[in-house]
Amino acid sequence: MSPLHAPTLQFVSVLVTLVAAGVSLLTWYHHREGPGLRGWTLALLLGTAGTFLFGLRGPDASFRFILISDSLFVAGFATMWMSMRRFNDRAVTAELMGVIVATILILFVALATLAWQVAPAARAQSTVFSLFVCILASLASWETWRGRHLDGLRSRPIAALALAGIAFARLVRAIMAFAQGMGMIEPGFGVIAQGYAQYFTTVCILVVTFGLVLMAHERFERQYAISTEAGRATE
Repeated sequence: MSPLHAPTLQFVSVLVTLVAAGVSLLTWYHHREGPGLRGWTLALLLGTAGTFLFGLRGPDASFRFILISDSLFVAGFATMWMSMRRFNDRAVTAELMGVIVATILILFVALATLAWQVAPAARAQSTVFSLFVCILASLASWETWRGRHLDGLRSRPIAALALAGIAFARLVRAIMAFAQGMGMIEPGFGVIAQGYAQYFTTVCILVVTFGLVLMAHERFERQYAISTEAGRATE
C-alpha cells in the first residue's frame, strides 16, 4: 500500500493547480502587458482537468477515457512550454501557440494509440505519455532558463529548476512504467512510485507558478523604473 492516500492526493493536486491558475490569472489582471500569463492559466486548467479525469480512472477504464485524460495533461504541458516562449518573445502569437499545441497533441494521440495497439500489456502507452510530459517540461525549463540572456530576470531559475524537476519525475515514471510492463518490478511498487511522482509534480507546479509571478512582477518593476527615469529626463 502506498503511504500517500490516492483520493486525498488527487484532491490536493486539483485544488493546488486551481489555486495556481487563479494566482496566474490575477497576476495577469494587474499586469495586462505581461505575456504568457493567460497561456499559463490555460495550461494549469488543462492539467487540472487531466488530473481530475485521472482520479476517476478505474481498473477497467477504457482506452478512450485514458487517452482523453492523458491528452489534456499533454496539452497543458505543451501550453506551458509555449507560454514560456511567449514570455520571452512577444512575436509568438496566440494563433501560433494554438497551432503548435494542436500539432503536439495530434502526434501524441497517434503515438499513444499505436503503443496501445502494439503492446497494451507492456504499458507502452503509459511510457509514451510520461516521455511526452518529460520532453515538454524540459523544453519549458530550457526556455525559461534561456530567457536569462534576454532580460536577466533573477527569478527565472526558480521556475526553470521546478520545471526541470517535473521533467525528471516524469522520466523516472516512464522508466518505472516500462520496467513494470516488462515484469521487472511489482505493480504495487509502480503504484507507490506514481503517487510520489504526482505529489512531487504538484509541488513543482506550485513553485513554477510562484516563479512566473515573480518574473512578471520583476519585469513590470524594471519597465516602470525605465519609464520613470525617461519621464524625468524629459522634464
